[in-house]
Amino acid sequence: MILVPRPQKLETKDAFLASKSFSVKTDSECISFFSSLCKGGEIVINVKKADYDTAEKYEIKIDEDAIEVLYADKEAAYRAYTTLKQIIASSEDKIPCLYIEDYPSIKNRGYMLDISRGKIPSLTYLKTLVDLLADLKYNQLQLYMESFVYEYKGFEEYWKDTQPLSEAQIKELDAYCKEHFIELVPLQNSFGHMGAWTAKEAIAPLAITGKDGKPSQTLNPFLPESLELIDKIYEGLLPAFSSKILNIGMDEPHELGMNETKEECDKRGVGNVYTEYLNKVIDLASEKYGMTPMFFDDIVFKHPEQLANIPKEAIVMQWGYETEHPYDRNCRLLSEHGLKFYVCPGTSMWGSLTGRMNNMVVNITRAAEIGAYYGAEGFLLTEWGDDGHPQMSYTTYFPLVVGGYASWNCGNHNNEIAYGERRAMLYAVKDYLDKFVYKSTGTSIADVVYRMGNFYILEELMFNGTQINQSLMNRHEINDVRKTEMRRIRKYMKEMREEIDALSSAEENVLDEIKCNCDIVVMLAEVLLGEYDKDECEKIFAEYRRLWKLKNHEVGAELFPDLVKGHFKQTPACNE
Repeated sequence: MILVPRPQKLETKDAFLASKSFSVKTDSECISFFSSLCKGGEIVINVKKADYDTAEKYEIKIDEDAIEVLYADKEAAYRAYTTLKQIIASSEDKIPCLYIEDYPSIKNRGYMLDISRGKIPSLTYLKTLVDLLADLKYNQLQLYMESFVYEYKGFEEYWKDTQPLSEAQIKELDAYCKEHFIELVPLQNSFGHMGAWTAKEAIAPLAITGKDGKPSQTLNPFLPESLELIDKIYEGLLPAFSSKILNIGMDEPHELGMNETKEECDKRGVGNVYTEYLNKVIDLASEKYGMTPMFFDDIVFKHPEQLANIPKEAIVMQWGYETEHPYDRNCRLLSEHGLKFYVCPGTSMWGSLTGRMNNMVVNITRAAEIGAYYGAEGFLLTEWGDDGHPQMSYTTYFPLVVGGYASWNCGNHNNEIAYGERRAMLYAVKDYLDKFVYKSTGTSIADVVYRMGNFYILEELMFNGTQINQSLMNRHEINDVRKTEMRRIRKYMKEMREEIDALSSAEENVLDEIKCNCDIVVMLAEVLLGEYDKDECEKIFAEYRRLWKLKNHEVGAELFPDLVKGHFKQTPACNE
């Protein structure tokens, strides 16, 4: 029997319910959830409301002749339904008799998908993603926006050629999320990461001048027009969402303290300047739009004295993507200051193509364990789109399942116990992926995907990515150490490719996506070594484009291929 996430309490018996054909007896508010499990059989699923104080709490009791479900509220009934659906689907002929008592370790459990630096997903794909998130008991989805990926009212001339998501599409997705008890939370950056906006002639004067003498990606917080711009962006975006939470971003304003802002930042301190502007945006979101604002906290923790100046109504997003990130210290400080906060680990997929799987497991589980220990309001797993967002969905689903498991049932804050629990979790995650996502019909696809995502161990230590991607971005000739790494990686990934060729799946395009990401890593190694075949590269790019268009708008498909082709001019191909 496969159960992901694992329930808080599970007791099994040496007995079975020898039927997979059911009828349902329940109150009307929940009949639609459980009706899909029924085929008019004799076994009755009794669903009853119970007097629980804990939100989303439910119980499932399976005996030899009946199934009983007790639930706290309608959302809890839905969580019970997803568990029961999984039990039935993963059982062969007989369903085990058992008792489950379950509820979440963390109240809000979200997934954030970057749709601004390459991929703009289709509405059809986003609904497929919501289906998976709901089955994994996530209750929040955020779509990261920093460029013209939405049809902002009042900015039509900027997005008319970018194939954006429409207001109608966001509203349809919002409604679909609600049906699955997921909140679609708007995420709009409001300070740094505004390069798409500041590149426009009318907005460029609002940017801090960068080192290159051109308008940077960071707005000048001393100009009142900067806040007016953010107000206009919110006005054109927020009506599409029903959520009363707004993620205002606010991370990585790298140019703050440079050029136009240097004198005042030197006088008052970068931390003070940042927090003053942060509070203006928070006030805008809360007072004008009635939203609860949340923001990423990297600048605050560079200036920790500013924790005392964060409004209590805001939610602090404590983020970090490495195994050694100081979640323990930072969550403790946030808790001591009486601040509401989320923990925000990452999928470790960006800057790697196939992941940094060992890093991902520890990063996600530590964030959840420590967050729950210090009373985090929420958990948000972040999936960024650096370098054109070349990682494909079937490789990124591994960390998504880990995040669902870890945030619902966080495990133990004691590291000695936690590592054993993580190993058990990994086996369960692989089983879940093979049965419900990859639909493996032979050898485990999930195990191969996990090992494929550990090629980074063959490189020297690298922060927030892999050496191979860093070399791709830098576009300079690699040294002998890098060349040795590239040869190791090429050998390793070619062996992985042989394993993938022997796999089989009942789901269309699963193996095609995994093969393509594997081929790209091999190609990058060969390009950086100057040992590539241009015709073979073009074949890989053609497959990459084909797979891209199945789930995403066509725009952005050339960003990553163009990055790779930048190296073609530096190093001739073997077949030239």
